Amino acid sequence: MNRKKFLQQSSAMGLGFAINPANIVSLKKNPASPKIKPSNGKKVVVAGAGIAGLCCGYELMKRGYDVIVLDADGRHGGHVYTGRDGLSDGLYVDYGAEGFTKPGYEKFWKYIDEFELPVLKYQHRINRLTRIEDHYYTDNEIWSRQHDRATELGGFNEKEKKFLSSNPIWNLETLYLQPYWENFQSEYKPLGIGYDHLDHISISEVYKQDGASPAALDRLGGARTSALFQIWQSYILHVRGIPLYHSDMLYRIEGGNQKMTDAFASRLGERVLLDSRITEVEQGNSGVKVTFEEFGETRVMEADFLANCLPVPALRNILFTPDLPSEKRYVIDNLAYDSYPRFAFQARSKFWLEDNLSINLNFNHPGLNNIWQVANEVDTHRAVLMATGPGGTSPLRALHTFKQLYPGNSSNITIEQALVKDWTADRFSPSCERLAFPIGTLASFWPHTLTPFGKIHFAGSYADNNNWGMEAATNSANRVVQEIEEGS
Repeated sequence: MNRKKFLQQSSAMGLGFAINPANIVSLKKNPASPKIKPSNGKKVVVAGAGIAGLCCGYELMKRGYDVIVLDADGRHGGHVYTGRDGLSDGLYVDYGAEGFTKPGYEKFWKYIDEFELPVLKYQHRINRLTRIEDHYYTDNEIWSRQHDRATELGGFNEKEKKFLSSNPIWNLETLYLQPYWENFQSEYKPLGIGYDHLDHISISEVYKQDGASPAALDRLGGARTSALFQIWQSYILHVRGIPLYHSDMLYRIEGGNQKMTDAFASRLGERVLLDSRITEVEQGNSGVKVTFEEFGETRVMEADFLANCLPVPALRNILFTPDLPSEKRYVIDNLAYDSYPRFAFQARSKFWLEDNLSINLNFNHPGLNNIWQVANEVDTHRAVLMATGPGGTSPLRALHTFKQLYPGNSSNITIEQALVKDWTADRFSPSCERLAFPIGTLASFWPHTLTPFGKIHFAGSYADNNNWGMEAATNSANRVVQEIEEGS
């Protein structure tokens, strides 16, 4: 690595991520209790106390439903998990859902305001440095390298040059996808609008058919992505006003994103039953009967509706009588998730400042993906870093890899604690974000991921049109509440 050039580039960055009043979006405290309508005589069992289940239960409670939320784990929150154990000085890490955008998380922001939660800018992608062939580059340098690569391939065509004269290179796909948006009438209806055949070819084929240059094709990729799926997802981002690259539009809750699920759970109170694993669901004409185990004792609960907010892997262990429809079974058997561990490194100091470096690093290494500082608003000389890597990696192995890849003087590293939350090995919440549907399968998954079956309704990050964790969870939870109200 050209260290002199690298240090010069890094010194030009704002490396100290200090918290000041301009970065604080909200600091209100003590939210008021929700207004709850009189009981409507209907009972709903909510399966799962992750953010989808808690949100669903909270909204049903407000509307006068008798709600019980069951979860097999001993803690609520699911994949929304703020950890403090093993850390000092008030430091914390969001092991699960880490951030959210604005715009884009409209339902989630509604609860931010309702619960008056303090929000901060999330700066883990600001001044980011990416490792490519043992050299580190700023984002601007990477864009420049991509332009150089395009030149080597013959350059962009005139249509692309005109677009890029007023748009960033990372937005190039919009040039080719935007003409398809006009056929969409709803962001929840990608099928039956004249594009069904596009699910059976890759998006790279569509780019090529529409005249993309070799340089653009090299930049855009997509050889394994369904054309219809990619067009649909780009339309959703367009409707919600979200750019493809949004490093300056990221936020987090001060003190940890688990404050959101804690807010839901505190209002639900004794309606949330933990260590209650559902084993069987029997559906009749008038309602459902839910069998679950609580501290080893089998219990049965009857209700008018079941709001299933469990992740798909958990559904594979529940007996449904009658069985779920074949379309729903296909979803349960074939839906794929992304999952990985998160490592927390506590350091005695912000050692990277001695090397005049940013600690927001992408490694592009099989042993460690990236690293960044979290909880930087905590007033302490210490710091806590978050890193991601492959499943099964021990925290000490991850730390060893970090020391090897660190672009500064490794002797300056003052890490004193290494922790891990390996979601791939988690008993109750092993799944993270839903992966894209494979080519030719969109009609097999959609809309069956969210379609109700009698008195059973489905919510969760997988059961929405966009897989963005907490927003997909709250979106789908509100949809289920509406379905239940319409069916009551």
